[in-house]
Amino acid sequence: MIPADTLPKLKRRIDDYLWREDGLPIQRLREILATRFEPLGPVAIIGGLVRDIARKGKVGFRSDIDLVVDADPARVAALAAELDATPNRFGGFSSVHPHWKVDFWSLPNTWAAAVGLVRADTLADLVDTTFFDCDAICYEVRKRKVHALPGYLERLAERTIDVNLLPNPSIDGNLLRAARRILLWHFRPGPGLRAFIERELNEESFDRIAATEQTIYPNDILGTFSGPRQLADALLGDEMPTQFSGFGEQLELPGFDD
Repeated sequence: MIPADTLPKLKRRIDDYLWREDGLPIQRLREILATRFEPLGPVAIIGGLVRDIARKGKVGFRSDIDLVVDADPARVAALAAELDATPNRFGGFSSVHPHWKVDFWSLPNTWAAAVGLVRADTLADLVDTTFFDCDAICYEVRKRKVHALPGYLERLAERTIDVNLLPNPSIDGNLLRAARRILLWHFRPGPGLRAFIERELNEESFDRIAATEQTIYPNDILGTFSGPRQLADALLGDEMPTQFSGFGEQLELPGFDD
């Protein structure tokens, strides 16, 4: 399936997946949303699910669910205790449900809002909080509405990926995700991401992210490069490497959430 070219078309794709699919996993997701999260306040699905359905339709979605709830942090923390969820590194929680792993935050405790980089008054403001511009999209569940950074779908069609917001506390995680997304999606880095890669990719960071990749991914991409210079040439050069076409899609990186 080709990338969605308008937000109304993307909304239809997401609506079809969330509300019209009848498989057991999606039924369980609807139940989780309705019984656990929506009673607290408006909920948005951010990043992976919306991004991947925009790129390739429902067959493109291969990651966990990231939720943000427009609710008091204390109420979200109380829900986390009920779910026996574990705190993540950026003010949210991770919980495991039948068929799904769900990471969730209260809106005021999303990292960029909590440290004062972004004013997040509504769920629509979430598009200003992500490190990557390709993650700067969310679906508001109750309103069934898509919020996206201006020009989002155009950049997706052009197969470019760039930085949306700096700074970010997860330098290694985003460096690893940038490398895998560029190579597996066959995207090109924009100027901000090029500068990030040039600044952060070195012998030490290459060793760290290559080791991390081996612990959490079944397909070893970085291990095929001899070092940071060869990887940088692949990520930033004019010729896109073709040897990764059969490696499968980029998955979310547990523990390195935006």
